[in-house]
Order: sequence, then C-alpha cells, then structure tokens
Amino acid sequence: MGFQKSERGAKGDETRAGGWRSVAEIPGFPYESFAELKAAVAARRASIGVDALAAAEWADRSVSGLKRVAVNAFSLLLIVSAIAAVVAAFWTRNYWLIAAPVVQAAAFFFSHSSSPSREWATLAGVASVIVFIDFLFRGWVTASVLVAYAGLTFAAVRAAGFITGSAFRKALASDEVLFLGAYRERACTVRDNETRRVYRHRSSNIAD
Repeated sequence: MGFQKSERGAKGDETRAGGWRSVAEIPGFPYESFAELKAAVAARRASIGVDALAAAEWADRSVSGLKRVAVNAFSLLLIVSAIAAVVAAFWTRNYWLIAAPVVQAAAFFFSHSSSPSREWATLAGVASVIVFIDFLFRGWVTASVLVAYAGLTFAAVRAAGFITGSAFRKALASDEVLFLGAYRERACTVRDNETRRVYRHRSSNIAD
C-alpha cells in the first residue's frame, strides 16, 4: 500500500493522490480545505483514525530514529523470548514451555488493533497481570510463565502499534498529499468529535 506524494500529468499539471488536488474535492467531505481539517484536529473537534496495518507499513518506510529503534526492539523481544522458551523447554524437560510461542501467536493475533476482538484482548491483557500473580502464588510456575508470555506479547504489540499509529496520524495531519492518498486507499478516516460522525472513502464516493 503506497501513498504517492504527487506526480506530473501528461499535460504538466500536478495530479495528486487519488485524483484529488485537495480535500475540498472529496465528495461529502466535511472540510473545505486542509487547513480547516488541521485546525479541527488541533482543537480536538476532529480526529484522524488510521488502519493499524497501513500505519505499520508506512512506519516501516518512513519512521526513523528512536521510534524505529523502539518498534524493532519490541519485535526482537518477542522473537528472542519465543526462542528462549523452546530452549528452556528442552533444557529443563518441561515441554509445556513449547506452547509459549503458540500462546504468543494467539496473543499477537487478538491484540492487534485491527483485530475484531481487540476490545476483549484489552481486557484479557489487563487480566493477565492478575492471573500471572495468582498462578505464581499458587505455585503453578509453568502456567504463570505461559500467561506472562501472553501478557508480554499483548504489551509489545500495543506499544508498537501506539508508536506507529501516532506517527502516522501526525504525518497525515501535516501532509495533505499523504492524507489524500491514505484516505483514498481507506487507510485513514476522519471523525467529527462533535457529531460523532465518521467519514471514510468508499468506492461510491459516499462518506458515512
């Protein structure tokens, strides 16, 4: 999913992403200019929602510095912890620990902000801390370790998603061409916080 900045048309006219030159050309869009949209977002009268997968893809290409290091560190943490669980399973002959990567995979799927079960995953992520402590006090060490792996994965996925999502929103709110491309490809939405109406691009060019 690529968001083009701009390109030159056959006649030398600048054609922006999605065929729109400005947000004013988007059918049914509530703002007449990008400056008006930026002002609404700054005043929190409106907010930009982003698709988590699109944000992650954009961040992989565009984010640098400490934010990129942090996202990569979360990914590396999950990989290293999964390998450590398998090694520990054979080292201690506690083969239940082999289930840790499976637990991580399930937690990753449900914890992702694009998952339809993300709200339940949030509750489960918070509950995992309580369950971990309870299992530990009961002496169920292996079970507590597996719960800890689920909680660790949940925290890492949500933290990485927060970083990439925030960076993507900030970029969209400052670059009209990027916003037009993302809106066209349904990678973002605009919510009017006063009316609670959400605007998204559709093939029929109608916002809802």
